[in-house]
Amino acid sequence: MQTGQILAELRKTRRLSQLDLALRADVSSRHLSFIETGRSQASSQMLKRLAMELELSCRDTNRLLLSAGYAPAFSETDLDSESMAPVRQALEVMLVNHNPFPAVVLDAQWNVLMANQAQQQLMAMMMQERGPFPQTTNVVELVFHPQGYRPFLANWEEVASVLLRRLHRDQQARPTPALTRLLERLGALADVETLLHRDPPSDRNEPMLALDIHLAGQRLRSFSTLASFGTALDVVMEELCIEHFFPADDATRRWFRKQIQ
Repeated sequence: MQTGQILAELRKTRRLSQLDLALRADVSSRHLSFIETGRSQASSQMLKRLAMELELSCRDTNRLLLSAGYAPAFSETDLDSESMAPVRQALEVMLVNHNPFPAVVLDAQWNVLMANQAQQQLMAMMMQERGPFPQTTNVVELVFHPQGYRPFLANWEEVASVLLRRLHRDQQARPTPALTRLLERLGALADVETLLHRDPPSDRNEPMLALDIHLAGQRLRSFSTLASFGTALDVVMEELCIEHFFPADDATRRWFRKQIQ
């Protein structure tokens, strides 16, 4: 895809007209139109300005620049690299401090990169009860898979429906081949169209969706928060997400404090 096409696609997903973006970036709408149609070659500085006004992610900014033959503006550093040691240390602190409750580190495609002791013990108990999990690190895929988390979730349809709608919002806002492939894999595991259009429960009396897990004769109810780094200037670091799970009732809190060592 050419630079102008990518720019137009990114602008439209943010529901901005050419005039809207031109005014934000302090350029003429005519010049912006010429860039999008390929009649003008935008400078690196111009593309960076447009990316800033579109509030693009580090990844999308790099994609835009690379399509025009320019160097990327942001690094893309492997989490295991030496320069990312402070980031790993920060993640480890958050994970360890959240014990005895589960916590995981996810990438942009919902793959688990790190997990604390509580999460690892919880998964071990699930596998002891029902056998090995499928060979995937993707948490959404594990939720949908009949040999993953799915048999343990009493409210699986509601959880799956919420996750699917979130994935579709992400795909509409920032389409990626990886998310497309994930949605295709989920389509092979469940009736995604029915789940997408599932009506929410009418008798909800809580402000959040709680996972209702049945494990070893115990009902465990938990909800989660998602956190990210606020000052990331690297593609990988910006896309990292830390999910902390919290007990939704006293019985769940007591169980985790007793079972997770």
